[in-house]
Amino acid sequence: MKTFEHQTRTRLGYFVYLLVDPRTGAIFYVGKGAKNRPFDHFRATKGEGSKAEMIRRIRADKLEPEVHVLRHGLSSSEIAEDVEAAVIDAIGLENLTNSCRGKGVEKGRATVTELNQRFCSRPVSINTIKEPLMKIWINQTYSPTMNAQELYDATRQYWCNVGKDKRTPDADGALMYPTVVALVGNVVVMAYRVQAWFSAGSTLSTRKWSGDPNRWEFVGNALPDHRLVGKRLVDDNGNSIRGNAQGYGYLN
Repeated sequence: MKTFEHQTRTRLGYFVYLLVDPRTGAIFYVGKGAKNRPFDHFRATKGEGSKAEMIRRIRADKLEPEVHVLRHGLSSSEIAEDVEAAVIDAIGLENLTNSCRGKGVEKGRATVTELNQRFCSRPVSINTIKEPLMKIWINQTYSPTMNAQELYDATRQYWCNVGKDKRTPDADGALMYPTVVALVGNVVVMAYRVQAWFSAGSTLSTRKWSGDPNRWEFVGNALPDHRLVGKRLVDDNGNSIRGNAQGYGYLN
């Protein structure tokens, strides 16, 4: 695998690059960095996810992935992060082997409906909600180009430290938190009724999982008519209720 010559590295500065499948010309990964960062990926080992698996498949055909530099001479890592995230959004996360959308997703690709929901939809104070809910933030894995199945899989997988009491039905067969709301920022993009929890990677999915089996995923049904879908969750002062880029919490 060729790398950048010393003089090239000094001229590139910060840059955004693409990994390309030479068999099809398809971009399968978008990254940002400096120096010889793109070539770090080619030291892939077993169990490093879908990007490493794609590299192994290309090499099985006696070829090497191509590195294309999309933008170079960027003045800071922060600018490179913005360009990287915009390119991921343009291609669609579901069409890449990247694990997340990158930095600044709150400013990223969104439909008119989503933007109107974010800025104009009716706020709902969490203190008025009496229903037990599991809140799951999917900021990093959400894409407006997702279909319904991809949105469902991004919401239900792959969560660590979901307590046994949260996953196991009581004596009457009821779960402590039977309803999950998927949040992008503070907007509920979908709700689901949970049927059961399973070990990560053990149910049929559009996503590939080769990681820790001690994480968890649920199966359930979409609730597109749930009263919170399309609403903004706020506190009593009208401030947005936001979680981490990716994570979960409970209400009631």
